[in-house]
Amino acid sequence: MIKSVIFLLCLALQCRSAEQDLRKAFRDWKTKYGKTYNGLQSEVGRYKQFRKSAAQITHINSIQDKWVAGFTEFSDLSDEEKKSFLGLQLNMTAESLPPPRQEETLEVRSYPVEKLWEMTPVRNQGTCGSCWSFAAVAAMEGLLIKEHGEYRELSEQTLLDCTFEGRRDGCDGGWSESAVNWAGSNSPVSTSNHHGYLPLRSDREYEKKDGVCRDLNNSLPNALTRAKPYARGGYDRTDEGLLKALNEEGPVVVYIFASWQLQFYQFGLYHGMGCKTDPSPNHAVVASGYGVDYFKIKNSWGKLWGRSGYAYFDRSQPNLCAVSSFRKFIDWRPNRYWDVCSDTHPNDRTPCVENTRLSESSCESKGCCFDPKTSGAKQCFRKGQITIYDAEGHRRVLYGSTPDFADLEFESVASSVEVQSGKWQIFEKDDYSTKGRHQIITTTNKRVFTEVQSVKILS
Repeated sequence: MIKSVIFLLCLALQCRSAEQDLRKAFRDWKTKYGKTYNGLQSEVGRYKQFRKSAAQITHINSIQDKWVAGFTEFSDLSDEEKKSFLGLQLNMTAESLPPPRQEETLEVRSYPVEKLWEMTPVRNQGTCGSCWSFAAVAAMEGLLIKEHGEYRELSEQTLLDCTFEGRRDGCDGGWSESAVNWAGSNSPVSTSNHHGYLPLRSDREYEKKDGVCRDLNNSLPNALTRAKPYARGGYDRTDEGLLKALNEEGPVVVYIFASWQLQFYQFGLYHGMGCKTDPSPNHAVVASGYGVDYFKIKNSWGKLWGRSGYAYFDRSQPNLCAVSSFRKFIDWRPNRYWDVCSDTHPNDRTPCVENTRLSESSCESKGCCFDPKTSGAKQCFRKGQITIYDAEGHRRVLYGSTPDFADLEFESVASSVEVQSGKWQIFEKDDYSTKGRHQIITTTNKRVFTEVQSVKILS
């Protein structure tokens, strides 16, 4: 009897300790993700969902050891609420996607054991079914880097506002190929710093109706002047086809089935329990490369999810979660008429000589651009162009209107710079600190070999 009482007492103490640990984990998690609730009743309800997630996470980690599940942004959400972080509705898939077909037998080729494309930073779609827009933008940004070395952050909101598919658009879902084709048909796609992403802004919300395309109503610069991309479906059920695409095309839009377990992914080789045998896709992402045993997937759930916003899909499981079934070809058609001077919006210009108007001949003699349609000091302007290389030869081309280089993400350390136009301040190791090492370089310096932390245009 005494032993039974002692056993029950120990069990109660263990349960109490576990509950205390979970409540502490909940408090720490709220701080990490900036979660706030409207009153005690709301918080209690969210904690119950958090406890349910904790049980699911424990179960996932107990039955396999290839990947680790953990608390993520979705840990206090119901299954229904989690669907708003996707963007390809199952009923839409059934209506719009033709049956997948096997492509012609692929020629066996010898590819590198690893291929990782340079990408722009991961963003967060939030509670808007706009994965189709984020995947289209991520792929186009990656191809801009691959084909031209040009770093641009395009605006997902442009495509949300302007890509119309009747009832299937905006936060209610859409298709990445429609977004790419709209962008490639001489349609202006602004940069994210000009237009932003309205579902995450407090000043106004997405209006969820056709005909509201702010980028066509406002004189915003077109950030996609280097190319006229065209997307088409590539229905290939083989991982070899995706491997071929990643080697020969670059970053690839893929439609996957994101099961409930993917939203708990933290790191490791995800092998998709809950993906069924032949799932219909419900989420658009970008395959940005591969390694010996994985496909590297860029998601749109923020940098706190997964490994800095990426998932590593296990290649030992063929066509995992439909990753190879519904990839999208993007024919990258360079704009042969692109010019660094003529394709510069007035907002992106730096005056060639501050507060001074110059004649066309005087302007060009200084190596600057001249725009006869513009008045004022910015009529004669510098675009400001610099190329940054890493040790492996990857390059990034930045302009005067580009965000600070500190925001960019190289796979390896940037090691040299070469100026094509303008004057730049190069910071080494210590970002913009007066105590940090820095130097000023211009076109006369040619290529300068130095570790680069960030850069800043001076003129």
